[in-house]
Amino acid sequence: METATLIPASRRQWSDKALMGLPKNGHKYELLEGDLLMSPVGETHSDICMRLGTLLTVFVESRQLGRVYDSSIGYRLSPKLLLSPDVSFVSNERLDRIRVAPEKFLQGAPDLAVEVLSPSDTATIIEKKLDLYFEHGTEAAWLVDPQRKAVSVYTLDGITRLTKLADVLAGGKVLRGFKCRLSRLFRA
Repeated sequence: METATLIPASRRQWSDKALMGLPKNGHKYELLEGDLLMSPVGETHSDICMRLGTLLTVFVESRQLGRVYDSSIGYRLSPKLLLSPDVSFVSNERLDRIRVAPEKFLQGAPDLAVEVLSPSDTATIIEKKLDLYFEHGTEAAWLVDPQRKAVSVYTLDGITRLTKLADVLAGGKVLRGFKCRLSRLFRA
């Protein structure tokens, strides 16, 4: 099994152009403190991302709340920090503030960041990413664990753990009215 790899910065700073020019080779690229993070993803990971992304997109578009993005979007949080959550939501209000141009990275954090754990992920890196999302203005984060078929919901108020397939993942303050049973995310 291939693991997430943190490659120490070999350059002073990664430009947006250099990051966008990295190979499309089945890896997701992010910047953590100037170091390049390269993560492989597998089928289960991709399947869950698509399921959740589709559910969120239908909900968000029907209410014209903003945009839902997959992991190919980059959120430039600082010159040495670029994160790409597996799924994310940006409200119309926030999008007006953080969009520079349609073909550029967004310059700020999403309202909701979703990370789907892969066998290659380390607890240290995931915890660091969650901290960074909140430090830069994210209001909620969902950590989806396919192996345990569980979701941890992080907000400024605390953490809620959903561990049963009958449990309902709710949008909270960020996506009021969104509800999804965990059984819709995880294949039996």
